[in-house]
Amino acid sequence: MLSEALPAGEAARTRHGRVAREYALVLEAVGVPCEIVQVGGEHVIATSAADVGRAQRELAEYDDENRGWRRTEELPLALENGWIASLVWIFGLLALHALTLARGAASAFAKGRGDSVRIWEGEPWRAWTALGLHADAGHLLGNAFLGALLVALVAELLGVGVGLFAVFGAGALANLLNAAAQGEPMRFVGASTAVFAALGILGGHRWQRRKSVRRGANGAWIPLLASAFLLGFLSSGGNELSHEFSREFSGAQPQRIDVVGHALGFVVGLGVGALFARTMGVRRAASKVQAWSGFALALGWCAAWALALNAGS
Repeated sequence: MLSEALPAGEAARTRHGRVAREYALVLEAVGVPCEIVQVGGEHVIATSAADVGRAQRELAEYDDENRGWRRTEELPLALENGWIASLVWIFGLLALHALTLARGAASAFAKGRGDSVRIWEGEPWRAWTALGLHADAGHLLGNAFLGALLVALVAELLGVGVGLFAVFGAGALANLLNAAAQGEPMRFVGASTAVFAALGILGGHRWQRRKSVRRGANGAWIPLLASAFLLGFLSSGGNELSHEFSREFSGAQPQRIDVVGHALGFVVGLGVGALFARTMGVRRAASKVQAWSGFALALGWCAAWALALNAGS
């Protein structure tokens, strides 16, 4: 490794920690001192200024010799910042539920719930506000705690701000599609669509990443199959965590589980996860992007509810 006083030059740069360690071992093996320096979400293999040229040639030869081989991919050993996203998720859903009850349950619920007719007649914000409404405490707690687990895993992949924005954004988009896809007028509430979007993001991201690791082609489908199994299990109706209610806010029992909404959330999530994996690999967005994404999410919630509460009932 380099001493602190040794001037450093960049021999290579990669988004993958395992690849960086491979490169470092290659250089050490040929007698070129180096170190790995974290720069944002990337790993820089640094050498002394005098060794940069040789290090680059050695690494180029190593890549040429191993071209066509796919590297294995490592998974995070533990949650680092995912718990922050979980707390935001749980607190956000509980706070929204409390605020709508405090303002007047019937009025706030009616103005914020998903309504397929009203969404496409000029109130698209309902696709967003419906994610924060729940029919009862059991519905709320089920989505809060199941979602907290999945959101934490998404945050480990994408970062806290981007991860939360991706989950809620995918859930809102799925609600818009759900309103268009249903053949009859329907009303719906609940964060379940976003929960299944989070599941889809995990499956889509892992599927896309496995296409670039050293495994058979069939292995890439394992994350999709596993995610689809969970989708079917949680949407089967036998699990209280899965309930997405289509109902009037009248105290009546829910009419049905919104299986179409769950499926659309999952499908949209698959696309979002695969897109992130394809464009960014295992690298997360910079801290400024994370912060702005979180700010945009909070601003979006406030704007959607301001529009909902000031619109006609």
